[in-house]
Amino acid sequence: CIFYSSTPKTMASLQLPPPGPPPNGAVLALLSTLSNQGSPSQGHNNHILALKARDDALSSSPEGYGDLCSNFCRVLACSSPELIPEEELKKFHDGDVEMFNKCCGWMMPANNGTSDINEAKKQLGMLTWNTLRQMA
Repeated sequence: CIFYSSTPKTMASLQLPPPGPPPNGAVLALLSTLSNQGSPSQGHNNHILALKARDDALSSSPEGYGDLCSNFCRVLACSSPELIPEEELKKFHDGDVEMFNKCCGWMMPANNGTSDINEAKKQLGMLTWNTLRQMA
């Protein structure tokens, strides 16, 4: 959506709507489980459970369907995990620690107590984040 406003001195100025809300942490965990194959036995079982959870959410009610689709869109639109509130990141972490660490581990303070971000870790994390976003 693009909104235009006109004033006497200016023909039109572009005003963008505010950004949408960030994605839900539970949906991030669902997407990571759908995309993560892990070990053959455990990965397959988790994948089957995630498919069932997705299908249940999509078929539970029109509201459930709409909510899940909206959250998939929010994931796709979220350019960085830095934009996600801490409580939603915790849900993502609790749902899939391994994928959380791959996507967001670079945001955590280093073991030495500093907040230095290793640029290579950030680039790898963002690559994984963008791959997860594409699953939406």
